[in-house]
This record gives sequence, C-alpha cells and structure tokens, in this order.
Amino acid sequence: MSSPYTIDNEGIGSGPFLTMSIDATADKDFCQDDIDDNLTACVISDDNEVGMGAAGDKLFGKVVWVSTDFVEGTTRPSTCAVQARGVARFVYAATTPVINQMVEVDGAGKIRQAAADVDIAAGGHLMRGQVIAVDTVNNTCDVWLG
Repeated sequence: MSSPYTIDNEGIGSGPFLTMSIDATADKDFCQDDIDDNLTACVISDDNEVGMGAAGDKLFGKVVWVSTDFVEGTTRPSTCAVQARGVARFVYAATTPVINQMVEVDGAGKIRQAAADVDIAAGGHLMRGQVIAVDTVNNTCDVWLG
C-alpha cells in the first residue's frame, strides 16, 4: 500500500546556522551564483572559514546563503551561513552516493560517495555525512550531517 505523503526531510534539525568567512582561494570560494546553482558543499578551510576544498576532502556542511557585503576591494562575500547539522540536500557528482554510506566533497561544491581507503571499504570512509535518500532524476541526495 503506497502512502499519499511524500517524505521530505530537507532542513530538519538544521538550525541554528553558523556564520563563517569565505575562503579567498580562487575557485574555492562561494558566491551567490554558486548558491543559485546548488554548489553548496563546504569544508573547513581555516579558522571559522569555509571553502569548496579539494576532491576527497571531508564534508563539513552546506552553505545556505552568502552576504551581500563584500570583502573590501573584492567581489567575494564577506560572510556566509553554513548548515552544519541536520538533513541537507546536495547535488552530487560521480560516484553516485549510496544509501547508508558516507560522502565527501568533489572540490567544486558537490558531493560524491566517499572513496575507498586502505583500511575502509568504499562508501564507509571515515567522513561526515550519511546518505538517507538519493534522487537519481535530479542528481541530488539528502545527507544526515549529524
């Protein structure tokens, strides 16, 4: 028997959001265009700072907005808000995440299934973010950040 309800856990348990500065490294920072394109997966890049990191880095959370104030002399937003707990929806890149496995960043704002490690099987990497739902039509997955 099917249910008339669609389960959507995105954002459950997400607040409060963390205010962070944004990595100044070219192509590793976040701007409004990234948020609009759902390129929101972030890593800790310095003290109270987030960036896109490199492929295989540990997921920290999801950038949910960037400020309209810029760092003086740049077009880089001065701060952003990061969801670091609860359920977050991310766009994924290959390798497609698998239910009940862990994820890592791809270095361009998306996530992917965590790679195999010498001592840990593929998908079981000691990363953050357990996959609870995968939408292969929209290339998104819901991740429990903890």
